[in-house]
Amino acid sequence: TGVANANNFAYKGANSDYSDKFDLFVVKASGGLAVQGDLDDPESAEGLGIGAAVTVGVNLDVLPVDKIGPIDLSKMDLFVSFMSYNIDQDFDDTNIEGDLSHFAVSGRYQIVDGVEFIPGSMLKWGGVFLHTGFQKSSSKITAIQSIADDNISVGAGAGAYITNTTASFDIEASTLSVPIEVSTYIRAAYVFTLFGGAGFDIVNGTSDASLNAGGTVSGTGATSTYAATVSANESDSGEADVTNMRVFGGMQFNLPLFRVYAQMNSGIGNDLIGLNVGAKILW
Repeated sequence: TGVANANNFAYKGANSDYSDKFDLFVVKASGGLAVQGDLDDPESAEGLGIGAAVTVGVNLDVLPVDKIGPIDLSKMDLFVSFMSYNIDQDFDDTNIEGDLSHFAVSGRYQIVDGVEFIPGSMLKWGGVFLHTGFQKSSSKITAIQSIADDNISVGAGAGAYITNTTASFDIEASTLSVPIEVSTYIRAAYVFTLFGGAGFDIVNGTSDASLNAGGTVSGTGATSTYAATVSANESDSGEADVTNMRVFGGMQFNLPLFRVYAQMNSGIGNDLIGLNVGAKILW
């Protein structure tokens, strides 16, 4: 359950925009990390999620009509987020193979207009925005570790033994969620933006994990030789929490056409916490 929750949470902040209002478009690249558990005791973590995405947003004022019913298209933005990549890595005796994918479509509407207190974005309140859409993400990671020729000391005079084993840990998660968010921001001295908001997620997700290990242990003891076959096999599965409430906040550094930001996400009533960082260009 923790893995499924964290997999969904890792993408919060990637699928929309919370710190700018643009006239034509925005292109954003971001990466996220989420964990469910006590940060003061990492070994107790119930789940870890990682994610990355490229997001393209367009202001719908580019359409040839100004309004659709009561909806003012100049206040409406449409975002598409996507990513598909592998995280294959080798670390000494450990080989990690994995694939992550993500796709999301989101809409943002400005429900309260902003106010510029000092011209030139020296002090500006951006207004209030409503966000929603859908997000689908999945991950599949396999870690294989070889434990060969490791000496195991049993005790004084009892001898030493050598292992020759391989352990494989597989974890797979897939989530589909519908977020509903409200956000706002304040821009000061042109270069700094503070932003924040709250969200509610409806989630459908699952995760599966398994451990398969086996090999031999052999050696010479105090009075005899010894050889044995060892194995460990375990598996489990879980489902993501159906609903999740959260708050978020962050800071952005602004340059003409270019932005860099960091956003913290925190679950309400659970121990989910996440970080999303990224850069974007806009017009």
